[in-house]
Amino acid sequence: EKALVSCNDMREREAAALVDDLGNRLASFSVTLAEIESDIPTILTQRQELLKERLEKLLGTVNLDPMRLAQEVALLADKTDVTEEMVRLKSHISQFESLLDSSDQVGRKLDFLIQEFLREVNTLASKISDGPIAHKTVELKSELEKMREQVQNIE
Repeated sequence: EKALVSCNDMREREAAALVDDLGNRLASFSVTLAEIESDIPTILTQRQELLKERLEKLLGTVNLDPMRLAQEVALLADKTDVTEEMVRLKSHISQFESLLDSSDQVGRKLDFLIQEFLREVNTLASKISDGPIAHKTVELKSELEKMREQVQNIE
């Protein structure tokens, strides 16, 4: 009976350490995600300017219709809009935090959430492949892989 109590105590200590580690990794993930979110308006503005410069260079002396340019920029912005992904990622963060606080068996749920995180991060990366953002999405994926390894040890 002492051996069972000792084993159970060890499992509880390991679980607490895993929850702490996952919480720290999730906090790091959240910080990087916030950095990406704050960079997006600047990147979109830069893309708009770059598009305008390229069009002016291509068209030379042809006068650009400002309304048409605005339409093209709007189409480009729509293709690179990551609002939906950001909302989902923030929702996943909240769900993950709630599961970490739960006393239920949450290993499979956490693993599923990590898959969802990866799906959204991949979509984000494909929509905005800007250098600094690409680097930060790699950081996000790396953190998620470490989290996935830890989640495998949770029931």
